[in-house]
Amino acid sequence: MDIELNILEKWIRESDNVVFITGKDFSAEAGFPDYRAMDEGYLERYKYPPDEILCFTFLQRNPFYFYRYYRERILPYVLSAQPSPAHEALARLEEAGKLKAILTVNIDGIHQEAGSKHVLELQGSVMRSWCGKCEKFLDFFYITDSPTHIPYCNVDMCGDYVRPAIVLKEEPYDLDLLAQALEIVRQSDVLVIDGSALREFPVPNLMQAYQGHKLVLVNTAPLVFDARAGIVVRGHSFTDIFQQIQV
Repeated sequence: MDIELNILEKWIRESDNVVFITGKDFSAEAGFPDYRAMDEGYLERYKYPPDEILCFTFLQRNPFYFYRYYRERILPYVLSAQPSPAHEALARLEEAGKLKAILTVNIDGIHQEAGSKHVLELQGSVMRSWCGKCEKFLDFFYITDSPTHIPYCNVDMCGDYVRPAIVLKEEPYDLDLLAQALEIVRQSDVLVIDGSALREFPVPNLMQAYQGHKLVLVNTAPLVFDARAGIVVRGHSFTDIFQQIQV
């Protein structure tokens, strides 16, 4: 076993205040790839880049195209993804009283499906639907079961469109949620960050708020943040990590 994994195993064994921050690499192990990636053939099918489609003003301006992207690029993975062994390992750590919280920029709800209870979804979740006009939350199936391409709200005859409850570009974040996440990180003993999450707001800010000396970065490639870490784990998937360490 790598020396970094030995250290990680020791730190988790000795702690009852571990916090994980997860990003797209964690979800990819469950079969939920980066839905914003412009893979081969993307530009032949879509004339707008993902970062433009997933904007609040784009949704207002072109809802039909937004829902086409959502139904073709996100929904299939939501319906087919299954928790990875790493997701299940985090749920067991929480049940054992070691893992205090998962902070995630993923929108897929897979952590909860694996059994994790204390999950802060920093960028929202497609597992909830939301009407921006009447501000009602509806369940995931409201959109999938809609008889129309654009799902409309029927709460009190509202009539506005219902959207996945995720934070789109140009929208404000939930400040209370961010404050809660900052406090969790400040109080944590061991902080493990999926390096892919560091590309997303507010993860770099959360890392800077960490006050301990047991910061673990799990990266597929070197990052500028590596110098801040106590240990950097590279060359291992999260599933591989949990198969090797005994915690």
